[in-house]
Amino acid sequence: MEKWYTKKLATYAVETQIEDYPREVIDKVKLFILDSIGCMFGGSQTNLGKAIMTPIVSMGGSEEATIVGGGIKVPTIQAAFVNGTTANALDYDDTLLGIGHPGASLIPAALAIGEWTQASGKDVINAILIGYDLGDRIGLAIQPTYERLQNVWGVGTWQTFSAVCAAAKVLNLDLTKTLHAYGVAGATAPLPNTQKWGWDISERPIHWVKEPTGWPSWTGTTAAVLAYNGFVGNNYILDGDNGFWIMAGSDQCDYDKMTAGLGQEYEVLNNIAIKPYSSCRWQHAALDCVTQIKQENDLQPEQIKEVFIHSFAWVKTHEVYEPADMVDAQFSIPYTVAMTLLGIHPGPAWYTPENLKSEDIHNLTNKVKVETDPHIDKAYFAEDKISARVVITTQEGENFETYVDTPSGDPRNPLSQKEIEDKFKDQAAYALKPEEIETVIQKIYEFETIDDISSLMSLL
Repeated sequence: MEKWYTKKLATYAVETQIEDYPREVIDKVKLFILDSIGCMFGGSQTNLGKAIMTPIVSMGGSEEATIVGGGIKVPTIQAAFVNGTTANALDYDDTLLGIGHPGASLIPAALAIGEWTQASGKDVINAILIGYDLGDRIGLAIQPTYERLQNVWGVGTWQTFSAVCAAAKVLNLDLTKTLHAYGVAGATAPLPNTQKWGWDISERPIHWVKEPTGWPSWTGTTAAVLAYNGFVGNNYILDGDNGFWIMAGSDQCDYDKMTAGLGQEYEVLNNIAIKPYSSCRWQHAALDCVTQIKQENDLQPEQIKEVFIHSFAWVKTHEVYEPADMVDAQFSIPYTVAMTLLGIHPGPAWYTPENLKSEDIHNLTNKVKVETDPHIDKAYFAEDKISARVVITTQEGENFETYVDTPSGDPRNPLSQKEIEDKFKDQAAYALKPEEIETVIQKIYEFETIDDISSLMSLL
């Protein structure tokens, strides 16, 4: 197997400038930045976010980069770690075809390095574009076969490259140092832990590491800083029969997928979704069905006798009642259906202690049942389709049924710009005043005109 793929990607990263990207790609990435920062605001309000922030803040250190929603600056690498974790705390962040959450790892890395070095908005958004462009390719190229996935899967593992590609670009590393950064990042990426999240009911609740997203952000940022200072990494980390793909637990690597169309095809336009619900993406088609039936028939929770969800096999693993905490509830479809039926806005409001302990909500969740539909299940694995059919039966015996082929937020069924802005406003309102929120939105839309990214970070 030839050993030139790592160098080809690194060369592309070093040479590519923002002017090389089509305007539609740049504009789409601004929406991802807006969405990711909003998720950091919301995540900072959660118990998970506070558990991450409290020890980092108490340790102190150089005031280099901002913790979003925390009102404080900490060392650069720590800021990337905290923001990378809070971005995914609510499971509300962008997703790539069900294989990970790239924005939550790469955007915090780019923002932290950018603020520390007082980089321009143009340089930071260029780095974010590189992070999506290359990180997504690597992630897609190393996905395991279905058989291997039953034993080993690393959702956040590959996102280390999303983060290091972005961080190295902000630091303007030359080719030699970029290769060293990639080598260090690949050698220190988090283990593929997805099969030990706690899917088995005997191992619930779901653990708080989840994807992870903060650890890849920390690792990628650290690797770039070390390479900047002369630390040496393997220059062929992605290449060969002993490359990163097998280190990450996969049983295959599609190098054509990693490099084909480089500089001409962009995953940000085709395969990244922005979430409308603060829960696992696998649930969203079913939640769209519930939303549609509720709105079209003006259904109230007390009218409902039963909610029957037909979807793919992974959704069946979410048929968990009385979740233990916020993270556990994100992977409990009876709970998220209840929140949707109650009309509560997604985000921290879904997971208040009062809601998690409410007897009335528990009673409502008990009305939700899940069944695997073989046709929908086949489409998920063969076509990357997240579909669901939902039947709601009322106390009076009426049945309301609908089917969603492609959930909202998917690039094939995208959220509008207004919907993305409204989502941001909901999350940012936990920390900012309305006029401050509007200022932040405007600055993000003018991202490449910012002289020093610190002027944006100081608002967060």
